[in-house]
Amino acid sequence: MALTPKENLALIYQKKEPEYMPLNIDSQMIRTPGAGLRTVVYDGKPAQQFSQQDGGLDWFGQNWIYEPKVNAINPDANNYLIKDVANWRDYVTLPDVDAIDWNARFEKEAIPIDETKMLQVSDSIGMWERGFSSVRIDDLLTGLLLEPEAMFDFFSTIADHKIKLFGYYIDYYKPDILRMNDDYGHGTGLFMSPDTWREIIKPNLKKIIDSVTSKGVMYEHHCCGYLVPLVEEIAELGATSWNGMHICNDPGACRQMFNDTIVVNGTVLDTQFLDSPLATEESIRAHIREMMGKVWPGNFIISGNATVHTDRNAIILDEMLKSGQQYFNNKRPDFPDYH
Repeated sequence: MALTPKENLALIYQKKEPEYMPLNIDSQMIRTPGAGLRTVVYDGKPAQQFSQQDGGLDWFGQNWIYEPKVNAINPDANNYLIKDVANWRDYVTLPDVDAIDWNARFEKEAIPIDETKMLQVSDSIGMWERGFSSVRIDDLLTGLLLEPEAMFDFFSTIADHKIKLFGYYIDYYKPDILRMNDDYGHGTGLFMSPDTWREIIKPNLKKIIDSVTSKGVMYEHHCCGYLVPLVEEIAELGATSWNGMHICNDPGACRQMFNDTIVVNGTVLDTQFLDSPLATEESIRAHIREMMGKVWPGNFIISGNATVHTDRNAIILDEMLKSGQQYFNNKRPDFPDYH
């Protein structure tokens, strides 16, 4: 009998050879409260009822606005919450996580758990992302250099908030993995020097990872920007996996450098090319074959949902299933969703 998707995917996270091709859809994701979802926290309504277009205040008090051009919500650029990083406490009202009746909230949501898949709790705004969601990015970057003590205090306080929040989700849902989105890099480099990251961010990330892993849950770090200089250190902190690897990191080179260090669960593909009007079915399929050859066999899980185009995602998944089988001993079970 074939392994369930959960059992098969777990092998990759254990750095073992899976029975068949693992996909990121083999895990079920539950999100913590994020941007524009303040009402979810207090009303206990399922997040699925809230469109990305709703925007509005998050539970820190930052306003978010829907932007049609990117089909997403972003912080209100005309009204960032924090006006002065040195005195950030004057502007931020920290959510009282312990005041929420989480059991009542979770029971009201009644999210059905698929026991055949790995369960992942995902936090969409990590420490650094909470910073650039609340402060103008130029002020935040300047603050790292001119106000390091205030910035350390900010990230330490947010880390403590995350630890409390994650604790409730872990205790109730008992997930296999907790993922936090914290993009320390953009498309061509890091937002800060590695030394600044080590001084201000790293100790607070360690607090979070230690708390998560002490509960028997794997920690997965999301960064869809450049991360190469920090990967080994994040792994040393206890991270099992890296989610969202962008092609700017050179996935083939990362396989050579980090295959025994960290599991990669993410894009790997050139999403800008895949979203381009110039991409044809033939070129999309060729790109998929090229990238699979660079990272497989290895501790990589390639996302089949790499573009905003449903039809192209179907092509990507189809090519992965057709050409990717050569890297694994068995074919994936025949799930109707894949056809």
